[in-house]
Amino acid sequence: MSMISGQQQSHSHHFVFHGQTWPYFVICLVNVILSIITCGIFIPWAWVRSRRYLCENMAVNGTRFGYHGRGITILLSWVLIFVVLMLLGLALAIFYPGSEGLEMLLFLILLPVMIIKGLGYHAMMTSFGQVRFGLQCHPLRAWWVMLGMPVLIYALMVVLFSMLGSNLGFYYGVNSMILSIIFLTLLALFIISITNGVVYSHWLELIGKSASLGKNKFNICISTKRCMVIFLWATVVSLPFVLIFIVFLFSVFSQMITGCMFGLCSENTALLMVLQDLGAVVGGYFFFTIGIVLSTAYAWAALRNHALNNLVLGDGVHFRSTLTFLGLAPRLLGLTFLPLFTLGLTYPWLKINLMRYIAANTAAIGELDSLNMEPDVASQPAVSDKLCGGILPMLPFL
Repeated sequence: MSMISGQQQSHSHHFVFHGQTWPYFVICLVNVILSIITCGIFIPWAWVRSRRYLCENMAVNGTRFGYHGRGITILLSWVLIFVVLMLLGLALAIFYPGSEGLEMLLFLILLPVMIIKGLGYHAMMTSFGQVRFGLQCHPLRAWWVMLGMPVLIYALMVVLFSMLGSNLGFYYGVNSMILSIIFLTLLALFIISITNGVVYSHWLELIGKSASLGKNKFNICISTKRCMVIFLWATVVSLPFVLIFIVFLFSVFSQMITGCMFGLCSENTALLMVLQDLGAVVGGYFFFTIGIVLSTAYAWAALRNHALNNLVLGDGVHFRSTLTFLGLAPRLLGLTFLPLFTLGLTYPWLKINLMRYIAANTAAIGELDSLNMEPDVASQPAVSDKLCGGILPMLPFL
């Protein structure tokens, strides 16, 4: 074991991020100005410029990544999706009156297929050296993982709740009702965490086993149990902040209800009560946001470490991720709150700092020179991938 560890250590190549704050600040500033001037039309080009800078400044063993997407492709994809939704809604209104909103339901049903197609486009537009990445996945499998499986699990959860709700004493006093609500809430959080773990483990396997770098295939082995435990702990991390948020809102609504019971709920007094409790509402949402960010930081670090540490490229190139909650949480908190108080001026510095931290805690282990770095035959994305390029799926936690 020590011999293998020593051999792997000698061929460990850490990721290096060469990006600087000032050039990225200029890119972000130009993106914002042009997006405002063009009423949002420049947003696809802004996204491409930002992604290209981040990719081209990430390197492994002296070889840099690259991004070759085009803003016009993303814009045309957005326009096409909008036109199709409008035409579909118009056709349903003419031929099936009273079916308003059905087009959005159809869009949500097709969304998983569009996401995997869009992800395939952006993967092929990303390169390592001169070799493009790729993603070949059956659309039905993506649909099952992203929509079919969660809907089935939540349908079973609704049936379970309906069976439990009729036997938990909702009609036997206030105390029993409160205890029943608390029990069902905790049970719902538990089931949601388990569901997220199951779905996300299959999502990681779907991406890991469908991805490629040129002619080199990726492979991954994910533990569903480990993913469920990660999401359970992420829920535990956010739970105290969610409780504080509920206490803040409960105090506000209880004061308003008490005032209404004593006849103080006129139009003027109600507005005054809302303004007086505005600080409590804002404080509640502030703590709630902190809880969400901390929960995301824990899930991000744990899931990324688990995924990359079990990812293999080709026959022998492994990966290592060593993100920690204490290292990631302050950076995500800063990235969430500081731009709000600085009109976005600190965003480039915080983003560059986050990218450096992620790169410093990521490594490729093995002989990179042993990989077949010849470009694959299919170097251009399919038309269906381009049409879905406007769906900008970012691999969460990766």
